[in-house]
Amino acid sequence: MKNFNKAISLTLSAVMLTSPVLTANASSANQKEEVIYIMTDAGGDVDGVYAVNIWNRGEVTDYGDYSSVKLLNTSESIKTEGDKITFKSDKDKVYCEGVLKNTEIPWNISVQYFIDGEELTAEEVAGKSGRLEIKFKVTENKNCKPDFFESYALQANFTLDTKICRNISAEGATSANVGSKKQLSYTIFAGKGIDTTISADVTDFEMDSISINGIKLNMDIDINTSELTEKVTDLNDGIEKIDDGANQVSDGTSELKDGSKKLRDGSSKLSGGAETLDEGIKNLSAGASQIQSGLDTLNSQSSNLTGGSEQVKNALQEINSALTSVNSDTERVKQLVSASGQIKTAISSLKAGADELSQNLGYAQYKAVMLQNGLDMDYLKSANEQTIETLTQQIEQLTATLNQIQNIPGYEEQSAQLEIQAEQLSGIVKLLTANNGAIGGTEQYLNTLSEALQQIDGGLAQLDESYTEFDSAVSSLADSLESMVTNVSALSSAINMLTDEYASLDSGINAYTSGVSDICEGYSSLVSGVSKLADGSRNLLEGADSLDKGISDMYNGVTELCDGAGELSGGTGELKDKTSGMDKEIENKIDDVIESVKGKDNGIISFVSDKNKNVKSVQFVIKTDAVEIPEAPEEFELTEEKLSFGQKLKNLFRH
Repeated sequence: MKNFNKAISLTLSAVMLTSPVLTANASSANQKEEVIYIMTDAGGDVDGVYAVNIWNRGEVTDYGDYSSVKLLNTSESIKTEGDKITFKSDKDKVYCEGVLKNTEIPWNISVQYFIDGEELTAEEVAGKSGRLEIKFKVTENKNCKPDFFESYALQANFTLDTKICRNISAEGATSANVGSKKQLSYTIFAGKGIDTTISADVTDFEMDSISINGIKLNMDIDINTSELTEKVTDLNDGIEKIDDGANQVSDGTSELKDGSKKLRDGSSKLSGGAETLDEGIKNLSAGASQIQSGLDTLNSQSSNLTGGSEQVKNALQEINSALTSVNSDTERVKQLVSASGQIKTAISSLKAGADELSQNLGYAQYKAVMLQNGLDMDYLKSANEQTIETLTQQIEQLTATLNQIQNIPGYEEQSAQLEIQAEQLSGIVKLLTANNGAIGGTEQYLNTLSEALQQIDGGLAQLDESYTEFDSAVSSLADSLESMVTNVSALSSAINMLTDEYASLDSGINAYTSGVSDICEGYSSLVSGVSKLADGSRNLLEGADSLDKGISDMYNGVTELCDGAGELSGGTGELKDKTSGMDKEIENKIDDVIESVKGKDNGIISFVSDKNKNVKSVQFVIKTDAVEIPEAPEEFELTEEKLSFGQKLKNLFRH
């Protein structure tokens, strides 16, 4: 970083002329200084322009378009030839006054006076009271060569008496108290003008002359830029770090966007699977209700079976009792045959119902029914396990991303959203795990129930086979009784045996119907569980849909975050590029500002004549007339006193 020093001395009031007598040390015998005195009326219109030229002792040759010229501090004679003057003096300092003819000054000066909004001339405003406004304006005089306007600064001083001027307002002015007076100073840099207003509440208004001093600023500026440029270097380093951080955030949000897309796709599949599962569970519930209806029908036949068996048992007992007293009772034998046929038909119906129930009751049949309705239970279970694994990975990715951005200022809202999303995904994992547990429990329950029903079905098959033989025996017995009425003894013995055997059969039938009743009660619990499973499935479907919408919204938000991070990265990159070399630009800007204050460096040239080449300095002193209340004329006659310009100049600076 470059360090450089420039010294500044910019207090115009310290270098402006305050008297017509100047002190200067010339480096050569004939190098002169020019002080240009410009007299104007109170409105700024020029009344006269005078030049006071200052030399060291010796021979002098000077040029100027003067109407008159004379030495102020010596009596040597001056020789004039057109615009050329020559003289010789032994004085250490020689002052020569010349009255310039038809001279344009570098500035147009305008002073306007208003009382309560009404514009008045300087003569009219004197002695007035009210709200005063003085509009002061300085612009470039295009009729004068531009060197002086572009190279010389002005200081304008207004002096207001606070005894008659109150509530003074002067924007842009430097205000100073000088005794009971308020001095307002305006600094007008080279190449610049001014258009401003001074306002005050006045009583019997008067004002001293306005003084305007102009010099060429020789500024020795001392600005230590090392501290500033070091701060700029720190700023550039900080911007580079911000740019690196923005790039890292952009990369992280891109990864987050990719993970969110996978999560969104998985959530969509989960929502679709939950919908399929819900439809399958609805079908399962309907099928379970149908099975329950069949079991209820089967159970309702149990009373007929037990009642018929009771009738057979009673009939056998009656037959046995009757055979004891009589040889044969064909009517009762017919009743026995009829009842036995009814029992055989009921047992066959029970066996057919049990066969159908056994074929439709079981986890394999349940899976087949679900598959027919569009839900593959094995695929659902596998998909649940795969989704659990995917969601676990996504939870880990979200946690990692959260750890990256949770301490970055401005990302608090995104961090909170990521925490909520991780909790929601954990809840889904638990729900899917519970869903697989429910599928396993259903499989175990249905398989257990199927095994029990197979045992019942086997018992009914045995019962059907045994009763078929029994019914055949009853039919044979009836036939035998019809043909062998006399064989009562053998028949009685057979009936006794049949009665004893049928008692065992009747006990088995009662046990069977009791088992069917237990199956109905147990299957009712299964139907209730399936109904609860359907309710849970609906909740799962609603939750999956809500999760899918939330994850879609999150993906859209992450996409916006990613786009914003990309724009941030681009913006910080652009900021980094545009702030590169800013220290050098600042130095250049400081130089530009200094140059704009100094004005153009056109060198020192004579205001009086371009022929004057050996000029050390040129200064301007501009005075306006004072705003004064006219004095009442005295009654006695005054003797007119003729004053020289030097005396007038001396009197002028007494104000």
